[in-house]
Amino acid sequence: MSGAVVGFLWVLQVLLLWSTVGCSSNSEEQLEALLATETLLIDELRDYIERLDEQLEEIRRETAAIEAIHIQVGDRVEEYMGNPLNVLTILKRFETVWPRLEQQANSTHNISVIDDRLRDSELVLPTEEDYEQALSNLLHLQSVYELEPASLSLGVVKGIKLGSAMSWSDCLEMAMKSDVGVAKFWLETALDKLPPATNATDHRSEWERGKVQILEAALNMEYRAGELSQALATADELLLLRPMNQNVQKAKDKIERALAKTTTQLPSGRGGQTPKSRTKNPKPKSAEQLLIEELCRGATQEATTGGRFTHCQLERSSPWSLLQPARVELLSSDPYIALHHDVLTLKQSDQLLELMDEEEMGKGASYQPLKFSMLAQKKLRGIHHQLGHVRGEKDLWEGRRHGHEHTTKPEEPVRGQYHQTRVMLNLQAPGMGGAVVFPQLELGVNVPRGALLHWRTRTTSVSASTSSSASEMDYRSRQAVCPVLLGVQVSAWTGLS
Repeated sequence: MSGAVVGFLWVLQVLLLWSTVGCSSNSEEQLEALLATETLLIDELRDYIERLDEQLEEIRRETAAIEAIHIQVGDRVEEYMGNPLNVLTILKRFETVWPRLEQQANSTHNISVIDDRLRDSELVLPTEEDYEQALSNLLHLQSVYELEPASLSLGVVKGIKLGSAMSWSDCLEMAMKSDVGVAKFWLETALDKLPPATNATDHRSEWERGKVQILEAALNMEYRAGELSQALATADELLLLRPMNQNVQKAKDKIERALAKTTTQLPSGRGGQTPKSRTKNPKPKSAEQLLIEELCRGATQEATTGGRFTHCQLERSSPWSLLQPARVELLSSDPYIALHHDVLTLKQSDQLLELMDEEEMGKGASYQPLKFSMLAQKKLRGIHHQLGHVRGEKDLWEGRRHGHEHTTKPEEPVRGQYHQTRVMLNLQAPGMGGAVVFPQLELGVNVPRGALLHWRTRTTSVSASTSSSASEMDYRSRQAVCPVLLGVQVSAWTGLS
């Protein structure tokens, strides 16, 4: 708009000049000069209009692309947000796309009315912490399921195309949040995603800018990890792109001095070793956690439950089962673990999902607690009869929501609770992940929607001296729920004392 303002002032100056000399002089030369001035002004305005059209066309193109995503999502918001790549993409748009569109729109000075309307409304905008958390969640899933950065950056998980491909800047930020061993693969993926360095100015500038940022991140990581030889090579590559950069030159000199000092101080035969890494080593995972992750990876590739005992039978041991036979799959006899299929229909599952309310969830929790209404508790009460639980103290059912933002932790028994058995009823199955694993038994179970997993948590021992029986916790029944890789898992849990 600054060009138009200058043009308007120019026209005003010409009109004032014409008012002073036009009355006394109407020569042909004067008229020709004014026509030439008008031609110049028209050309300037035409160029300005073309620049505005280019800005508006880019805004239309970006807006249409985002609108197409919204149309594709439609009413499937929960399913769309159950994809961790989609969550990262939408948060990234608020970090990069929308600020750029706002800047382009403001340059036209034509949205003052829209600005006032937006200022009066209460908009929900993501924070930087939300984006950081989305990156951490995706890194957690990558670690548990051993997802390759190259495939994950294309939106492919376990051979399934999930969409939402990542940009080179997304891969760079993943590298910045990763451990050194994983970060180098993200940096390589970021380099591969840079636009080709063609002769076009825009592509060339983005390629150069992106490569500089990636190399700077690599230089910083390599130096902190004590990989001085690689850091020196990265510094030389950076200087080819930025030969006058004083910071890179200082970093190179510092690396060369460190290399020389290391060579002179190390004993003979060890000159090629690098100094001890100064990076903060991540906390090592326990043997149980490593086993849980291995079981989770195996469960995602199993089409069935993954149980070792797959014999199915019809159970008719109770009056309830005579009226409604149940298909029971025995997964383990000691301790007892069984999967009851088709406990609920799809309609019954949907009804129970509507009778749940969300509760407060702490940061880093392994699930989000949900509360069933009294009507839902009444509907769930009949399931105990299907399991043959006609005696004993029955706890109320509690709901749990597992998504990709939740961590994987083995469930610890609550002090004061002495459950003999535990029950998990799946009301909504995820697209991928969410298996229940028993690490001590090396067993992973994918519980279908409407199915129920039933296992014993205590063993009974008889004392020979007193002929009395006592129960104690069975460490083999210790279980965990794998992180959900795609979608959301909603389940109902209870125990029998």
